[in-house]
Amino acid sequence: MNLNVSTNFFILALAVLQGSVQANSDNPCDGVTCSNKGFCVPSELYNNGYWCECDEGWVGQNCGHPQPSVVCGDADISITIDTGIVEELNLSTEADFVYFGNSDPQGTSEEHSKCSARLENGKFELKLDAPFLSCGTQVISKENDDFTFSNTVVWNSMVNSTNINRELVLLDFKCIYQDEYTVAPGDAIPTLSTLQVITNKGSFSVAMSIFEDNTFAPDKEYISSPSIGIGTYVYTQVELDSVEDPNLVVTMDQCYATQTSDPADLTTAKHFLIRDRCADNDPTVEIYSNGESHQSRFKFQMFKWRWSGDPLFLHCEVDICNKSTEECTSRDQAGCSGEGLERNRRDLEIEPTMESNMKVSNRVLTMGPLMVAVNDLLVDASSSRLADEVDVTMMYLGLSLGVVLAVLGAIVGAIIRKRRQLSSKMADAERSNRLTQLRFVREAF
Repeated sequence: MNLNVSTNFFILALAVLQGSVQANSDNPCDGVTCSNKGFCVPSELYNNGYWCECDEGWVGQNCGHPQPSVVCGDADISITIDTGIVEELNLSTEADFVYFGNSDPQGTSEEHSKCSARLENGKFELKLDAPFLSCGTQVISKENDDFTFSNTVVWNSMVNSTNINRELVLLDFKCIYQDEYTVAPGDAIPTLSTLQVITNKGSFSVAMSIFEDNTFAPDKEYISSPSIGIGTYVYTQVELDSVEDPNLVVTMDQCYATQTSDPADLTTAKHFLIRDRCADNDPTVEIYSNGESHQSRFKFQMFKWRWSGDPLFLHCEVDICNKSTEECTSRDQAGCSGEGLERNRRDLEIEPTMESNMKVSNRVLTMGPLMVAVNDLLVDASSSRLADEVDVTMMYLGLSLGVVLAVLGAIVGAIIRKRRQLSSKMADAERSNRLTQLRFVREAF
């Protein structure tokens, strides 16, 4: 999934330097060299009496350290901070002291480990996995379908003490995701059509896409928030990316549609398409493949909720399976692949179910919203059924009228034929009488 992303961040820590330096002249910039094209600016706000205005890409009292990097990806937000920034403040570079500022430093060791830095090649590295709501990350704004995720990175040497909390903000960052995310009523939760699945077999990237036809060609892929007519087939694909081992396959354990983007929302109605890797009770579902290769595919007919025109969100819970050692498919079961029947529009108004005890894993992909085409929404369901009944009645009336017209045609045809026969006989008789009279006149003469 390609995202339009922008980042905003700024360094806060470098304004606080330990100790002071007595300048030998009235100008604190005398003898100061700012690295990497920076230039010195006298300032009483700093204990050293100056700061360096740094060229783009550099930070530090003397512009000697690379600027922290924030990469806003679709699967994670990754952050890199040069350890020299911390060293310049005469602070310890122990990785455990650097962590996401909105997380709970007094939480469990496992939670703190996920939210703290790793030290790699002289750099602190931190990462937030999608949907970016861990470690206290906040969704701070939503404008024009844009989502801004915000957090800080701090240094704190006493993370395990409740008495001393010497916290210093190193970085304040924001990631803005444009257009590709959808928010549900209530809490803002992005829809994830790509995620990292971490199993005992490794870490894998799995993506879900929907298409217009069974070629599953890139130019037939639906993008953004498509409007799909009721009764139109939607072709769904879940793909395991960049894996060469043919024994590792992706399975669709269950797929279902809801009204919201949150697959774990127990308050929303659901319509199941696949359950336990087999087609559920929807007769329009047909599974092409599931748990057999790097791609699992199925189709279903677009429907609408019986009592509303709300859009659909399609969710698929996936897993990675080794078919050489595990049972990865249920296709041997009778009817597992589904029927793939084509239903009339009036049969595609779905009465959803509520499953308040449903447990949802963290391996759920979501596509949506899938909008019901406007022309289909304009047709009232009761009017549609009435129109169908009227159509049937008119068909019977038409057949009856056709039969009556056929009978009348036969009768009229018979009458016309009788009249023609009678006219022909009368004409023959008249000609016969004329010939008889002509012979009598000749004999008399």
